[in-house]
Amino acid sequence: MPSPFAHTAAGYLIFRYFKRQLPDGRVHILTIPFQLILLASLSLLPDLDALPGILAVDMGRFHNNASHSLVVGVFIALVISAVASRVYKSPLKVWFVVALITYELHVIMDFFTGERGVMLLWPFTAARFSSPVKLFVGLQWGKGWFSIWHLWTLFTEALFFLLILIFLNLSQRYISKARFTHHVRD
Repeated sequence: MPSPFAHTAAGYLIFRYFKRQLPDGRVHILTIPFQLILLASLSLLPDLDALPGILAVDMGRFHNNASHSLVVGVFIALVISAVASRVYKSPLKVWFVVALITYELHVIMDFFTGERGVMLLWPFTAARFSSPVKLFVGLQWGKGWFSIWHLWTLFTEALFFLLILIFLNLSQRYISKARFTHHVRD
């Protein structure tokens, strides 16, 4: 599985991409927009099933199970979007799309990491699915909490998300420039 850093970075990237579609977030916690905190938390939500695994010292029994289902992601996105649209008095559709993408991206990232796989289609099947192509090195908890392996994982994930952030910034500049050029011509 990718590290919490990778999942949080994914939540940040989704926030950056959809920031203009979300309602103005006047609520900040230590200068951080609440919407960013919400999306970062939502990007980590599927891994709450790791807590019982840590406490029971049996990650395999608890982690990457039902919470890593695309089906569960739809229900979570419905709940989050219903609450967020009421709190912000904004369209449910925008919140649903953002919440769904944020939650499901976690599941997809894990799909492209672990050998064990994730239960993508639970409750319809308990089968585990894993991509033959690995995009992330992933954390290897079997190597211990303080393995040098984890530093390599964090480095590769930081590099991956830095590249995506650069692409996102360049594309936003291109779009802004194109809008400005189009506006000037009119």
